[in-house]
Amino acid sequence: AIYHLWPVLHDATWTSLSVSLVAGGLSGCVSSVVSQPADSILTYVAAQNNNEATAMSTSSGSTATMGGGLIEGCRTMIREEGVGSLFRGVGSRCVWAGSIIAGQFLLYDIFRNFFHVSGDDLSQIYQLAITTVPSQGIV
Repeated sequence: AIYHLWPVLHDATWTSLSVSLVAGGLSGCVSSVVSQPADSILTYVAAQNNNEATAMSTSSGSTATMGGGLIEGCRTMIREEGVGSLFRGVGSRCVWAGSIIAGQFLLYDIFRNFFHVSGDDLSQIYQLAITTVPSQGIV
């Protein structure tokens, strides 16, 4: 989509690689923001269950099943700490995921350019794979 808006960015190798780097960084940040609430809830529930298990094992000598699932954990987090608690740590996660995915996009394009692989080459491989695999009985 970026190349349709600004076709000149595709002309030079360094601008093409820059687009990959920026696109990877943005996609990493967006994926972090989208998945952060679920990760925060899972971490909260695991920590609560761990605390309850420790308390129960030291007081009664046995571990019973802990109550409170994901929905209850989410409700508790929002009630006690507000909606912002679902996004705790999202900044550092954005930096981490943005860096990792930007690096992956960049390396992919570097090697694709190094081996002179175009988008048409990749679609031919895809076409070959979807026509060959079903005839081999793999799917």
